[in-house]
Amino acid sequence: MKTFRLRQLCFLTVGGLWAGLAQAAGSWVATAPAVQVVMAERHAVSAALLPPSPELARGQVMSRVVWQFQPPAGSQVNAWLCHPGDCIRLHGPRGQTEALAGVPADTPLNFQFSLQDRGQRAMTLQGLQVIVNHDDLQ
Repeated sequence: MKTFRLRQLCFLTVGGLWAGLAQAAGSWVATAPAVQVVMAERHAVSAALLPPSPELARGQVMSRVVWQFQPPAGSQVNAWLCHPGDCIRLHGPRGQTEALAGVPADTPLNFQFSLQDRGQRAMTLQGLQVIVNHDDLQ
């Protein structure tokens, strides 16, 4: 009988810890309208990417950010993902990074783009999206 109770206690403890972790972590998704990129010397900046509700990410920090954008077929562009304190270079139209780990999860993000060279034609980038995974501030 003692073994059964010990097993129950262990199961409830582990289950409680797991439920606590599930409540502490989360994610939010944001999209921005298309951006017209026309120059190599000047960055085009997207609209702010924010959590759908400020309460969703309050007291949380970013852990991983997944991004995507869609350039026209066969086109390449310089791209950065930025928050008010810094920008990180993106090496393609989709990917993920942990470079923003520790940044408050309710911090606004934006994309910045520029043409790779002066001879390149202007282009419109669509499908701008981030998925921000966040964890409890520890």
